[in-house]
Amino acid sequence: MPEKKAALPSLFTPQFLARLETLRVRTRRQFLGSRPGGHLSLRRGNGLEFVDYRPYTLGDDPRYIDWKLYSRTDRFYIKLFQEEEDLYTYLFLDLSASMGHPASNNKYESARDLALALAYVVLANDDAVKLHLLGSGTRQPATPFFRGRQRLFDLAAFLALHQPTGRVEMPTALAQHLQTLHRPGKAIWISDFLFPAPVYQAGFNLLRAANFDIAVLQVLGKEDIDPPLLPAGARMVDSESGETTLVRFDASAKEEYQRRLELHNRTLRSYCHQAGVHSALFTTSQDVSTFVLRELPALGILR
Repeated sequence: MPEKKAALPSLFTPQFLARLETLRVRTRRQFLGSRPGGHLSLRRGNGLEFVDYRPYTLGDDPRYIDWKLYSRTDRFYIKLFQEEEDLYTYLFLDLSASMGHPASNNKYESARDLALALAYVVLANDDAVKLHLLGSGTRQPATPFFRGRQRLFDLAAFLALHQPTGRVEMPTALAQHLQTLHRPGKAIWISDFLFPAPVYQAGFNLLRAANFDIAVLQVLGKEDIDPPLLPAGARMVDSESGETTLVRFDASAKEEYQRRLELHNRTLRSYCHQAGVHSALFTTSQDVSTFVLRELPALGILR
């Protein structure tokens, strides 16, 4: 009997998948691919985009001689073109406990759907995608490289085996993944980024050192942005460390919290802008399909 495919989240209707197929991942840089594709490569050859000339040498294809230039210089020059090749894309998904809290916000489910949607954009263009989970364990889970539309089911099955839990040392988790990667390309980091600036800055430095073109998707839940008041106080449990503390969260405390969150998010956006990193903020009150199909192209992460 044929192997049963993993179920896709309800978002992934034939109509949504068809619209994803019209998109491509956008890069600010060029990379060497491994086969012909739809992205400008560092390699020069028989592509469509002219880049330069070089003197003709014996054995060159005479079809690429620029005869107009010959008529002006009385010398033979060959036109050089930039080849179009495939792109390797790496998705890094935060699996820390804060991504699943509070459960009613569906923050992790939204991050998962964003990862799958981006993966399908890559797969539909016959590019290579690899999914890395940033978890709390000593072993960091990852898929092999996948190509082809049907591999979306393999990615969904892989994600179904994992849930957000524990505290993740982000730079350490990223470093473990990067030790196994030897081909640069596009890296997309999906997280709530609710950790200190030095932590995500260290992560970006690792990705840059590995020669990636980086984009980030910050995913926040409704209660991350607009938490409920607890004027009488309540015992709160840290979703990652398990530590408890008594918190009185009145209107004044909420105002201060939202001020600090806005400052944190603004600092993240500013750092990304200065570092040449595409960034986007998604909140669970938004529609995932609209965000992917409209906002990500508008922000330059897709095209």
